[in-house]
Amino acid sequence: MRTRTFPFVLCGALLASCGSDTPPIESADVPMTDSTSSPAVSVEWPGYYEGTLAQGKDSEHTVQLWIRRDSTFILRQRFVDSEMPAEGAIGTWSVVQISGGPASGLLSIAYFGDPPDHYQRTDTGLVFVDVIGGVELAPDWALERFADELQDEIPRMRLTGTFTYMADAMSFTPCGSHRAWPCAGGEEWTDEGEALSSMNTLTLERSYLKAVKQGGYPWTIEVEASLNMGPAMEGDGADEYIFIHRVLRTIVASECETVL
Repeated sequence: MRTRTFPFVLCGALLASCGSDTPPIESADVPMTDSTSSPAVSVEWPGYYEGTLAQGKDSEHTVQLWIRRDSTFILRQRFVDSEMPAEGAIGTWSVVQISGGPASGLLSIAYFGDPPDHYQRTDTGLVFVDVIGGVELAPDWALERFADELQDEIPRMRLTGTFTYMADAMSFTPCGSHRAWPCAGGEEWTDEGEALSSMNTLTLERSYLKAVKQGGYPWTIEVEASLNMGPAMEGDGADEYIFIHRVLRTIVASECETVL
């Protein structure tokens, strides 16, 4: 895991929302082989992982990582005792074979345009692997596996992405993700038992129309958002939503493109 200057690090509902162009994997066991390996070893990668990791000499940050069966991951990071909102990232995970690595492969997650992070699966969770110049475990950077799946809300975090509103439908595509989530103002949903200065959907719509030339144009923004279930966009049932509580700033589109 790269040691960026995060002020902070990400549910669990696993229903695919509309707008997805990332096909779900057929099995959670993803065997990978290279040309020189013996038969692949199957590993159950999806699950919820968490740990508190050192960040320099005097600080720590909490890492929450959701590895989901639809091949997406959600990462949420936050410095311990920080009052700043957690920082989040959403992307796609894969299993890769690296020379010198385990037969089961390494979990690879890529976000923010930097080189991917790699983890090795253990009996208790995940251990970060430094693959630069070889394959070396970093035992102090370990995440414990707490559950196969979590059906809870993903708490507030900062996300950057592209918001679009057209034909009365709102969607948000996080930078680094190839999937769009339906979304709404956070006032329509309370996270962690409280509605804390959340904007409503009408305010979100007005802010969008004020910022773009016309409806349907993309609006690239940084937001404070949470994920949870909401009513299905079509028919009965439910979809996973990104609930936007605050728009923090508008960013240039190229800033999002550089992290894909």
